[in-house]
Amino acid sequence: MHHRVLLALIFMIGIAGISITEAFQFPKIKFVGLSNSNKHDENEPINRVKKGPEETALLQNSLEKHCNKNNVLIRWEPQITESYEVAHVIFQEMAQSANKGGCLISFPSMSRPSDLDKLSSVLQSSKCKQLLGLDSVECDLYPSSPAPYIHIKFDRCVSGESVTAERIYSTAETAASATEGWLKDFLGKYRLCPYTSSASRAAVGLSSIGVPVGGVHIQVNSRSDNATKAARTVSAFWTEVVTLMQSSQDEWATSLVVSPEYDDDFRSFVEVCDDIIEPTVVAIQATEFIGRAWFHPQYDADQVGHTSVIAGHAVPHKMVEGFMNSLNLESGTEKVETIEFEALAASNNLVRRTPHATINILRRSQLEAAAEYEKGLGVKRPKPNSIYVRNAVRLSNYR
Repeated sequence: MHHRVLLALIFMIGIAGISITEAFQFPKIKFVGLSNSNKHDENEPINRVKKGPEETALLQNSLEKHCNKNNVLIRWEPQITESYEVAHVIFQEMAQSANKGGCLISFPSMSRPSDLDKLSSVLQSSKCKQLLGLDSVECDLYPSSPAPYIHIKFDRCVSGESVTAERIYSTAETAASATEGWLKDFLGKYRLCPYTSSASRAAVGLSSIGVPVGGVHIQVNSRSDNATKAARTVSAFWTEVVTLMQSSQDEWATSLVVSPEYDDDFRSFVEVCDDIIEPTVVAIQATEFIGRAWFHPQYDADQVGHTSVIAGHAVPHKMVEGFMNSLNLESGTEKVETIEFEALAASNNLVRRTPHATINILRRSQLEAAAEYEKGLGVKRPKPNSIYVRNAVRLSNYR
């Protein structure tokens, strides 16, 4: 269900980082069959597809013969070039085909085939297999395979979870409406973003650096018995990445993926975000064009347990307290109101509490534009990290 409301620039309360406890890094991988030569290879899959339909059909036939041992139908995607589109197709297949036993998908036109191997490595982790209901994940690249492909087998003992949480709303419309209310009556009312004056007017002042007012695209993740709710949530995330990247800024400036199924389970929601979504974003280098921020009705930074800034999460309470103390120690600056740590922690969590479990997808270009805009403010430029202190103080009297 898609709903349009004018942009609230939520990214100012979003943090882009790498993982739940430490920076997510891939080990050095030697990709079997990948040539280090810069010479043009006529037989490289992407070059064969460029030759036209006849050559593409021959390539597909070669792959079918190569994969015959797998005895599975091949989903052939010669038109897809970007890695984020690849992720979208893979997780879409997981959300729709869990009862089929498995799927094999080939992407002969990928501009960076090595991203498919990295994505496969993430999916092979025990946590991903558990949450997504996977049995095994295999990947093969050219030239050991005629075309790059990923083969996923589902664990037939895992199926879509039954819905037991009382907080789950019966309709997507209700969940979307509640989210729109949060944008207007909380984010806008308490001015938690410096570029939002109201729910109907945002990106104030950024037009001077080429950032137009745009909409918030709200996608409510629907329940299905064909896959785990983790698979459905991750699929919805990548669907929204495609929507955002293939639309103009004045149409959709940011996106919210709403997953009511997780409303009563903060820990499980964090697992999906930190153990599946974030590593896949890093795997395909999507950090170059999107930021992420996690929100939840029960958001609690203490449960996350982080002591430094990490991907998607609120700044730790102790860090915000340190910002508050540092700002008051700076000479020649206006002092900020101080509040007790308990009140600060409660307010810091409140910033991240939405009506439903929600993922905010942000345009990296807008994050950079906002930083550039603030740089040009000179003496009026906000002090570094002051927004976290300001928001905590502002919400300290909220009940």
